[in-house]
Amino acid sequence: MAFHLENKVIFISGGAGDIGSAIVKGFVDESCRIILGDLNLEAAENLKAQFPEADIFPLQTDITNEDSIEQAVKTVGKLYGRVDVLVNVAGILCRKSVFETEKSDFEKSMAVNVIGAFLLTKAMIPLLKESDSGSIINISSLNGSAAAENRIVYGATKAALDMLSKSFALELGEFGITVNSIAPGVVDSKMCRVRLNTEEKVQSFCRYIPLGRLTTPEDVAGCTLFLSSSYARGITGDVMLVDGGIIARQALPR
Repeated sequence: MAFHLENKVIFISGGAGDIGSAIVKGFVDESCRIILGDLNLEAAENLKAQFPEADIFPLQTDITNEDSIEQAVKTVGKLYGRVDVLVNVAGILCRKSVFETEKSDFEKSMAVNVIGAFLLTKAMIPLLKESDSGSIINISSLNGSAAAENRIVYGATKAALDMLSKSFALELGEFGITVNSIAPGVVDSKMCRVRLNTEEKVQSFCRYIPLGRLTTPEDVAGCTLFLSSSYARGITGDVMLVDGGIIARQALPR
């Protein structure tokens, strides 16, 4: 338990996905109390079953629905009376070129990646104020600051999420609550493997990453634990890259 987070109350939205699952495991290893919020309750319950001794409470949560968010806040309030760390992982990826992108693509992605994160964060503020070390961590993307083909909607929403982090950081600082974004590069996940669907493609792509490998969900989880800990109490309003050095290079091949 290197980060000394024992008994901290953690709420994770989208916690049953690849990145979310790694973050959950990280907090389990720290003996935290975890509320696993996810639209897919079955997936959340299956993840809980992997850690039978852990304090995990699966909770169906739709961050695009204010009634669902309100119910989640009430449930957490009754269970624990506070939230120490809020991690906004829930997000969707629209893979379309500028020419293919429709208004509906923006509306759907904004609803989850930006508005949903905003609504959940705002609703959790009273519970975060009850903590003596509140932290909010938004899982963003390298595409929030570096453009890529077929990512116009995704990049725009992640850039907006980064600005949400900065704005919340300004207004919640007086309560001792830190707010930061984590911007992963290309994460080795089901979403990534749709495009990098052979080992040859993966190795070819990795030659252009300074560390020579894809970012792992565990890399993102490690940064999340750090930002949740007392070691990071002086960090707020930041966007932390976990990209293997991609952004240090002038360009990536298509």
